[in-house]
Amino acid sequence: MGICGSDLHYFDGDVAALTGGSDWFPRVIGHEFSAIVEAVGAGADRNRIPVGSRVAVWPLETCGTCRACRHGRENACYDMRIIGVHRDGALSQRLLVRERSVFQISGTQPEIAAFVEPLSVAVHALARVNIGEDRPADGVRLAVLGGGPIGQAVALAAKIWGAATAVVDPKEDRRALAQRLGAQLALDADEEPAAQELRKWGGGFGPDIVIDTTGIPSVLAQAVDLVARGGDVVVVGLTGGTAPFPSGILPEKEVTIRGSSCAALDDFAAAVRLVESNRETIAALVSHIIPFEQAKDAFALAHEAAEGTMKVVIRLP
Repeated sequence: MGICGSDLHYFDGDVAALTGGSDWFPRVIGHEFSAIVEAVGAGADRNRIPVGSRVAVWPLETCGTCRACRHGRENACYDMRIIGVHRDGALSQRLLVRERSVFQISGTQPEIAAFVEPLSVAVHALARVNIGEDRPADGVRLAVLGGGPIGQAVALAAKIWGAATAVVDPKEDRRALAQRLGAQLALDADEEPAAQELRKWGGGFGPDIVIDTTGIPSVLAQAVDLVARGGDVVVVGLTGGTAPFPSGILPEKEVTIRGSSCAALDDFAAAVRLVESNRETIAALVSHIIPFEQAKDAFALAHEAAEGTMKVVIRLP
């Protein structure tokens, strides 16, 4: 089970950064996970998901009938429940999930398979600007603000699908990782020349697309400032905070701002295929594998986010 930024919000009691109604506590968390199928319920397709299969699980449970679901936006379902957020999740030995949410993933270590979920979040963020496995991004310049696991996943998927990428983060080790994974630029967010470098890299205009994965409210203003006129800003990072900025810049530059929530089922399926075809690369994003007995230490490690920390995964027996 991978520890996500939203898990840390939950751990800290910062539920304002989470979505949907819930009784919140107590809660067994965990929505980034892989598992072994122990049993298949009546009416489920045993041939599609045989007992004993290694699987990744799309953690959303949607109603299928609300306006969002009817318009193909099930990841924004009005009555959505997320495993590990709105009901108990994967930090347990057994978990009951819907058949449609289960995807077989063969030949992949459990810790790498668990990264399907954060990668699916990246896939959906790119889908919001019409980039995907069947929608290449050749010629697109895309900047990612934040070099954590989601930011790295966005940059990696965008690069695989043809975009030129830049990653902005204050931490040197994250910038170095981004370059190892194929980013053309890796810039220090705390240095003034970063904005100038991004504009120069974007042909003097700025990136075509800026994706904010930080969850820091003030970064939205930076994203709107950096993006080229007529460009797109995608907001992925969660926060309960607010940060006003001059709204006049939106019509002036004709910028489109898009929110990106979790991942749709098709995004998750695409993420499974990405992991299966890029196992060694994805492995570089899993920095720590911690046994279940040391789960408390795993959360401390993820909280501290010291140098060399990327995705922290808890391995259950």
